[in-house]
Amino acid sequence: MRGNEELFPIVEAFGYLHNTDAAGAARSNKLCPFSKTSCEKFRQYKYGYCSVSYAAESDEGIRRTYAVCDHRLDGDPLRLAISDHFGGMSGVKLVPEVVLTKPRQSFDYVAIALKGTEIVDQIAIETQAIDIRGGGVGPAWRAWYEGKPHKWRDYFTTEATRKGRKDTVAYGVNMANIYKRLGMQVAEKGAFLKRIGIPFYILTQDLPFRYLQSRIPFEAVGKGKPWDIAFMTFDYSGKSAENGMLDFPHVQTVRTTVNDYTSALTKGTRFLDEKLHFLERVKRKAQLI
Repeated sequence: MRGNEELFPIVEAFGYLHNTDAAGAARSNKLCPFSKTSCEKFRQYKYGYCSVSYAAESDEGIRRTYAVCDHRLDGDPLRLAISDHFGGMSGVKLVPEVVLTKPRQSFDYVAIALKGTEIVDQIAIETQAIDIRGGGVGPAWRAWYEGKPHKWRDYFTTEATRKGRKDTVAYGVNMANIYKRLGMQVAEKGAFLKRIGIPFYILTQDLPFRYLQSRIPFEAVGKGKPWDIAFMTFDYSGKSAENGMLDFPHVQTVRTTVNDYTSALTKGTRFLDEKLHFLERVKRKAQLI
């Protein structure tokens, strides 16, 4: 991220624009306004940032806000997915972190419609943010958390000196991992859910989704046509509410079938490269080259 080091990397902290009173107040209770629970990232890693500012290669030099916590897709995005399938049906319950042993699968959420204690309808939901690569934004977070955001660059210098490395702000967003991790997960989980007749919703930011779709150019099904997988995307509008929360509206819903998705996946550049590598090794072993 050379050339942009003067810009504070973190956009949202504990669910609010980092330089608002609401974010400062949230520092004391560490509550996530999206999940309505204590910040999971802070419990695990002592970090509470939700999004960062970065210009990815596909952004043509324009800095954008990237969500880096899956819980940024909680709240309104989850409610929209539930409404998309169940409409105004009452008695819908959201069950988090469903883990299976046979087969070994896990789902961020399963929404179920109940009639008494009987499940009469259900959907599986995954929430997907993007990972940070490179040096990370930990020093900037510590500066903010200690009430010295204006000195955030000094925190990077201190860390670089302590670790004996170059003094740079070299974080990035891991677009490639969206393809490698989410791309494969959707195929595997989607196929399993299709076998048992459960619709699959993936909630993600629109920017990473567009990258995924460029690498896996699956066919979208038309309105009213059968589908297995629904991608629901959201993105930052650039607007903020008076309480310091950033607007993160719905952008698009793209539906496809498991067959169309997996067909596009196996025609992707990664699979072609892997096939060529495999065949080359076979030829060498057979002494054909």
